[in-house]
Amino acid sequence: MFCQKKKIDLPNDKAINTHFDNNMMQKVKCACISPRKPEDLEPDEIKEEIGELLYDKKKWKECGATDRELLSIVVRADKAGHFDFLQAVTEWKVIGKWKPNGEVVIEPNVATDVEFMDVPKDECIGKRLIELLKAFNKKVVREDVLYARTVPVEEGTLPRD
Repeated sequence: MFCQKKKIDLPNDKAINTHFDNNMMQKVKCACISPRKPEDLEPDEIKEEIGELLYDKKKWKECGATDRELLSIVVRADKAGHFDFLQAVTEWKVIGKWKPNGEVVIEPNVATDVEFMDVPKDECIGKRLIELLKAFNKKVVREDVLYARTVPVEEGTLPRD
């Protein structure tokens, strides 16, 4: 499902991020998500918001987040330290293999996983995390291509609180 984002200014000056589904044209409000553009944030502000979205149970409740999701980030090992601000993660040493010009390149990478809660209707927390990570990459990490994704967690042993 592809969504277009629009900003709505309400009479009380509270901005709400919304997503318009191109197929169904449904408007979904994400009042719990900051209206500020990630590219306008300083790196410390990006890190703070990422931390809040990943770990703050009050934020999850405010958003109505009830779906378990997994954020995965894969980055070159020498740049993995940029993500040390993440409070609770699982990390693996992995090998990245790719062919930029037909020549095989093999490099040491670190894969990082973080489980979080998201909003079932529109996954606005996961979408915001990806936007924030793209901005963080441009400002701090500076990978040509940062590999990050969110996927649903169907079953797991971690508590759902």
